[in-house]
Parts: sequence; C-alpha cells; structure tokens
Amino acid sequence: MKERERRERAIAKAKAELDDATDEHEAKTSAFEVEREALERRARAEEVRWEKQKEKLEAALRRARES
Repeated sequence: MKERERRERAIAKAKAELDDATDEHEAKTSAFEVEREALERRARAEEVRWEKQKEKLEAALRRARES
C-alpha cells in the first residue's frame, strides 16, 4: 500500500508542476501577443506617417524642379 501511495503522491506532484508550468507559459505567451499587437499598431502608424511625409517631400521636390 505504501508504494501505491508514494506513486500517487509523485504523480500528483508532477501534475501540479506541469499545471504550474503550463499556466506560466500561457501567461508569457499572452503577454507576448499583447506586445506583438502593440508593435503592429505602432508599425502601421509609422507607415501612415511616412507615406504622408514622403508625399509632402516629393511634392516639394517636384515644385523645386518646376521652378
């Protein structure tokens, strides 16, 4: 009987460790996803900003060439 109890305790401990590690992993990957989404928003905003600036500068270049 003692061997069975020892095995059951070992199984319960291993399962608890696995559950804890799984929770930690899920929390980390969730945080990474939030960071990734924020970076994608920043990248899209930068692309919009750059396109506007580029259009403005190219228009100024055309005007300078036409002068």
